[in-house]
Amino acid sequence: MLESLDLWVEYLIRFSHVVAGISWIGSSFYFIWLDSSFEPPKKSRENVDGEVFMVHGGFYYQVDKKKIAPGQLPEKLHWFKWEATLTFITGFMLFIYLYFLNSASLLIDPSVMNLSHFQAILFSLIFIIGSWFFYDVLFHPNIKIPNFLRNTIGLLAAFALIYYTPTVFSGRGAYMIVGVVFGSCMLLNVWVRILPGQAKMLAQAEAGQTPDYSLGQKSKSRSVHNTYFIFPVLFIMLSNHYPAVYNHELAWLLLAILTLVGAMLRQVMITKKSIEKWLLVPAMIGLMSLVALTSKKDMTVSEANKGLSYSDIQPIIEKRCLSCHATQNTDDIFTVAQKGIILETEELVRLHKDKMLPQVENKVMPLANKTQMTDEERAQLIQFLKELDTDQ
Repeated sequence: MLESLDLWVEYLIRFSHVVAGISWIGSSFYFIWLDSSFEPPKKSRENVDGEVFMVHGGFYYQVDKKKIAPGQLPEKLHWFKWEATLTFITGFMLFIYLYFLNSASLLIDPSVMNLSHFQAILFSLIFIIGSWFFYDVLFHPNIKIPNFLRNTIGLLAAFALIYYTPTVFSGRGAYMIVGVVFGSCMLLNVWVRILPGQAKMLAQAEAGQTPDYSLGQKSKSRSVHNTYFIFPVLFIMLSNHYPAVYNHELAWLLLAILTLVGAMLRQVMITKKSIEKWLLVPAMIGLMSLVALTSKKDMTVSEANKGLSYSDIQPIIEKRCLSCHATQNTDDIFTVAQKGIILETEELVRLHKDKMLPQVENKVMPLANKTQMTDEERAQLIQFLKELDTDQ
């Protein structure tokens, strides 16, 4: 009963996060395209800077890009803010549910840093909150720093975050914390920097004053930043399914490359400059480098590991696996066999071999190597599982 409840709670939170994320990211991409597609109106109109014509669902639409002016406020104004808010709320709920509960087992890897439950949560919150304040101060409109220097510092700080988190948390946990940092900056950009500026301009127009249009430019700069966060956040949202990436010895480099590739793809999507289309070339080189870095090296199998029988690896499974994958688990956190995988007999090991092999190869299991499987034991188990395929 509890296992079923746990499954559905996680599923519903994840489902809500995906739906909200589609709404937010979809509207973000739409406005990116819209903003880059405006053309000067063929017939000059007051306060209209651009227009675009579209067709969808059998109807034609004309969208104008306007400046707000006194006496020209619409009766109804649509704000795109709750999509971002719901995406963050459901995402952070999922982060808490998966990474803060169960003794923060998905955040902690003793071989990286032997954190307590409290330390793992505290350090993750320090990363998340501290990153926002650093970012907001760096790009604060009242602080005069040359844009090139500001952007360079911001990029180096992002790489420092990506590099340092895997030295504190598990690979999977480090990726998720970087994702939460980026997502938090996106949401706080909306509520702290974008919406207040827009609201102030509306208030000025309602009071019969000419709005301070510089507020719109300041708001737009943060909106542009948010578009650069989209691709890294999307990858991180999916990364928990790819342990070969987040558990890679160069996991930080993979994420850094993905962040750069995402930035280049975003630029190609919106640019009107033909020369910037060439960013696809380094983007493709970056993607190919990811393939090269994650390709598995051929392992030389020792003679001792060839032709292993179940009796050879049974002690390894009993000692390292059955605490979490038995009909009566002995693990203090996972009291029920995860994903229903029970490994108490040779028949069950054979049944689940295809699920076991990538988990053992990528060092996902045992989780955070809680049962302290040795490299030699892991090599033996991997070889046995591979040889099962040739026995079929």
